[in-house]
Amino acid sequence: MSDSRRHRYAQLLRWYPQPWREEHGSIMLDTLDQHASDRGIARPSVPEAWSLRAHGLGARATPRWAAGTAATALMAFIAATWLMLSNAIMFPGADMARLLLAVFIGPLTLALSAVVLLHRTGQLCAPAALFTAAFVPPACAFAALTAASWAVGFNEADAGLGLSWFGSSTLLFLIVAWMAGTMSLLAPVGLVLRKKRPAPIRLAQRGALAAIASLVLGALMLMGQIVGILVAAVLLVLALRPDRATRPAALFEDDRAAARGFRQGQPAVLTRWRETAAGAAAMVSLIMGIGCAVFALTGGSWAPSVTDSTHAMNLGLAAGALAAIPAVIAAGMVLTLRFGVVIRWSALLCCGSLVMETAAQLLGAGHSSQWPLTLAAAALMGFVIALPFSRLLPGRNSLRISVTTVLGLAGSSIGLLLVTMAGFIAPLGAAALFIWLVTRPSKQSINHADKRSTIKEAEALS
Repeated sequence: MSDSRRHRYAQLLRWYPQPWREEHGSIMLDTLDQHASDRGIARPSVPEAWSLRAHGLGARATPRWAAGTAATALMAFIAATWLMLSNAIMFPGADMARLLLAVFIGPLTLALSAVVLLHRTGQLCAPAALFTAAFVPPACAFAALTAASWAVGFNEADAGLGLSWFGSSTLLFLIVAWMAGTMSLLAPVGLVLRKKRPAPIRLAQRGALAAIASLVLGALMLMGQIVGILVAAVLLVLALRPDRATRPAALFEDDRAAARGFRQGQPAVLTRWRETAAGAAAMVSLIMGIGCAVFALTGGSWAPSVTDSTHAMNLGLAAGALAAIPAVIAAGMVLTLRFGVVIRWSALLCCGSLVMETAAQLLGAGHSSQWPLTLAAAALMGFVIALPFSRLLPGRNSLRISVTTVLGLAGSSIGLLLVTMAGFIAPLGAAALFIWLVTRPSKQSINHADKRSTIKEAEALS
């Protein structure tokens, strides 16, 4: 009986990764077998078996799992977004492909990445993480079926045909997806609840909060991919960051030395010339931006050379994008002192993106090249957002370049909003930059304050 029991424990330990079994397997097997012998148990119990499986999978869930699933989610959301924005959505089956990427593959891999990170940081124990991960696939699958059933039913009703069984099952799929999503969120929402309450009250609170969170998350996934892109990008950066608890002390010293060197190589404060130039550039963008925004909204009614309000909007947005360039240069001058030369590249790409959007707006609505130019400008703006985050990524240059490329493509969804509304956003950003430059304390006042503080401390000690 002992050999059979030992064999069962050995089979359960196969859930652990091979390096772990080579180092701890024999000791763990002897401990489990001896413990079972002391209790008079002939075989592992069901809870014990599932606990070993959960901890074995938890040991296999390395940061590579989190990074791989986050990258997969990010690529799925990017592909779904570009399918929706490009002409490819007109091809047969493209809409269903977008639905599969945006509602099933993207949310599934995104949730699995979050579960792995929560387990790696100690927020979720191995059984809770396995319980959560087990309900994620059915929740995402039935959410995708809900969206597909609604689309099919809408098309059938629009064509005047009777609803098929699939088109009429939207509510059923929604209820099942909601139940599975609620079950998958029971453990994560428990992290935000106080644990000093009776178990029935905690369980009821978890169920209610998980049901609400499941509906909210489901609605966000069905309504668009921008939220998924942002969350997946954040999870990817977090997964690629090294675990500080397992890093050698020498690496911390290298990091601190690099940080000291970086700070020593950059000026501590803005010089008077830089401050004046940045303020003047921000003021130029503010005045010109306000004028361009007013023209875009009202130029069609008073400008003789403007044919209609659409023409006025295109001209105003084109001029507004150009008017934003001085503020971008000024912001680059200020932020380079804090974040390094990577900001200069971001500012250069941002200026190129604004010039490209100017060309797109000058072509006018309805031109065949306007939308491709706008998408190209959005892609450049995405890399404007992604480049500063490349400083947070560890590892080889090839890894940093590839991840930055993915983050740039992901940021293009936000960049699309920025470039199309640049004429209205630029005055706000220029005003904020000018106010900050005017109200910030100067270097001389800081030095005087430090001297007064030192004199007061000396007088107190004496």
